[in-house]
Amino acid sequence: MKIQDVNNLSSEEFIENFNNIFEKTSSIAISSDKKRPFNNKNDMIEVFINEFDDLDIDSKKNILINHPDLGIKLKITNELTEMSKKEQRNVGLDNCTEDEFLLFNRMNDEYKLKFSIPFIFAVKGANKSIIIDEFKRRLTNEDIDLEIAESINQVKKIAKFRLDEIINE
Repeated sequence: MKIQDVNNLSSEEFIENFNNIFEKTSSIAISSDKKRPFNNKNDMIEVFINEFDDLDIDSKKNILINHPDLGIKLKITNELTEMSKKEQRNVGLDNCTEDEFLLFNRMNDEYKLKFSIPFIFAVKGANKSIIIDEFKRRLTNEDIDLEIAESINQVKKIAKFRLDEIINE
């Protein structure tokens, strides 16, 4: 979609197209809609990121909680947004072995128990091995604030990747 096409969308169409840039969070699309017209793709990305950055920490944590577990068999087909399905499918998380699914399940459970949020990693350009290594590394983190900050950074990367893929100037 070209930036001029984005600028010409009705508010309803804009929100429908961009409500999952931040997983299951239409409020950022709603507030970003009010900042149109965008000059270019980078301007649009900056607006979305700034809208997220302006949220208080509790609102950011709620967005983190909306993110799906990585590599969980049932969620890959049933509960993921289309964007998350595509992202996980593109790195092979939809065809994990049974042992890999069990490993992801165990690590997801450990991570949520430890940090009270799902493990979030911008998977674009990664593979199962890289994701597992990152999962293991972050599970060793003892500082919850540091891990929340890392998760917030990952969410912003995901949003940038999603917008970059949708908008072609």
